[in-house]
Amino acid sequence: MRSLRTVILAVSIICLLPFVSEAKEKILFIPVDDRPVCFSYTVNTLKAAGWDIQTPPKEYIASYNRTGNPDKLYKWLEDNALLATDAVVSSDSLIYGGLVPSRTHNLNPEVLSYRIQRLLDFKKKFKYIRLYVFGTVMRSPRASHAPEEPAYYSRYGADIFQMGALKDKQEMGVINSKEKKQLEMLLKVIPQEVQADLYTRRKANLNVTKNLLLGVKEESFDYFLLGKDDTAVYSDAHRDARKIDEEMKDLPDWKIKFFAGADQLGLILLTRAVNKIEQTTPLVYTFYNEGVGPDTVPTYEDVIVKKTLRGHIIAAGGYPATLSKNADLILAVNTPTDGKCLSATSLSNTDELTKAKSNFIRKVEKFVMQGKNVSIGDIAYSNGADNGLVTALFATNMKTQAKKAETEHKLAWSLGAYAGWNTASNTLGYAIGQGIMRQYLTDTQKNNLLTVRYLDDWAYEAHVRQDVRQNLVYKNQWTDGALTPSQRTEAEQAISKGIVAFSSKYMTSYELNKWKYSLPWSRMFEVNVYKNNYIRQNKED
Repeated sequence: MRSLRTVILAVSIICLLPFVSEAKEKILFIPVDDRPVCFSYTVNTLKAAGWDIQTPPKEYIASYNRTGNPDKLYKWLEDNALLATDAVVSSDSLIYGGLVPSRTHNLNPEVLSYRIQRLLDFKKKFKYIRLYVFGTVMRSPRASHAPEEPAYYSRYGADIFQMGALKDKQEMGVINSKEKKQLEMLLKVIPQEVQADLYTRRKANLNVTKNLLLGVKEESFDYFLLGKDDTAVYSDAHRDARKIDEEMKDLPDWKIKFFAGADQLGLILLTRAVNKIEQTTPLVYTFYNEGVGPDTVPTYEDVIVKKTLRGHIIAAGGYPATLSKNADLILAVNTPTDGKCLSATSLSNTDELTKAKSNFIRKVEKFVMQGKNVSIGDIAYSNGADNGLVTALFATNMKTQAKKAETEHKLAWSLGAYAGWNTASNTLGYAIGQGIMRQYLTDTQKNNLLTVRYLDDWAYEAHVRQDVRQNLVYKNQWTDGALTPSQRTEAEQAISKGIVAFSSKYMTSYELNKWKYSLPWSRMFEVNVYKNNYIRQNKED
């Protein structure tokens, strides 16, 4: 009888082997907050590619109306660590409770020290899990308001930005006499208590980052990715970054990267985790639009895009390729020819197909015809797509041979990935992450991800958002950022109607009928594009 049981068990194991071999490793993910680009879009990308991504209960994660719970998030991480091979976690969530709380907190040094040490000690308890950590440097917005910043930003936001820029110049020895007088005036205009609050928090956050850098040196992390959230060539954020650069000089550069952006960091590190699991190093070949191209310094950033892009590729577990022949991903970067990244709402963002864009699209088309996996990072405009470029993608028909039959489809659907949202680095992070993930996706899954980006980055951000703002939100004197439930519902209805009206000129009703739209943070800045059979943003996973 025992022999029979043994045979049955052996046969059962053999039968299960195909399923076991295809099982994906479990990856734990703690996002910086629950905005779609940081949470659901990121998670859905990895899930579509077949990965088992586990996230904490949503009530632990920061949202528009709550601070995240660092203690519960850390306990969740510990409770699930033995079941996973990898963990990608936001240090902002585990220390401050999220991205916005990192700018507004009044946590005492003892609490900060405890939470830092807790994160640094994690791998002492769980030696065999790979730990990838991402954090941010406190941003320097040109102007902002509560609740994203302390309340005094509503009055002094622009002055605070200028003060930081001039202090940065002063420390770098490039300030002129006129600017010195301007700085003296600002130091008098901005109340001392405001300055004290601002720089006390900046100093505390900088100390947190320096302590986390020790984690890299002491091998507390397998990788640390640090982002510069909303910065400028001269700013308080750039001042902090210069100090961090000094601290990083003796750190192993294969375990840390530091570049612009915040919201894309989770996807970049999850992509790195996948490449580590698969033991692959995708080669990424990059080309730019004509003009300034790689030397463009995008809005909200402080270095040329070529340098930032290289950092993104390496942080994602890839490597920059000098030749396209053997590249696993062709990354086409749409930069403005003059190097000036205007807002997507600019009057210059028309459907016109310039000669430079036409040449750019021809290069994209050539690589697609060669069977290459092509991703477009559309950074010509901030906070939305380049209308001329995407319109042309939908106007360009591709003919391919499949199963002895010639099929025709639009270039827009022939891409491996597309992104054109928010800051340049936000866009590039998605173009790289989703581009690398393409190899694990079916055509349907890939096209679903593309659809979300076209509906969000192009239809909404470059068109419908401003229409609804002007004709509904501003017209009725609603407070954008604090929409009431009824206002939010009305705005969502207008958004849905606007997106369908715009997109139906380019997409079929079959493609459009799958999707719905919501404003998860009760503001117009971001929309959530989700499938009909999903519930709202915080339930859709």
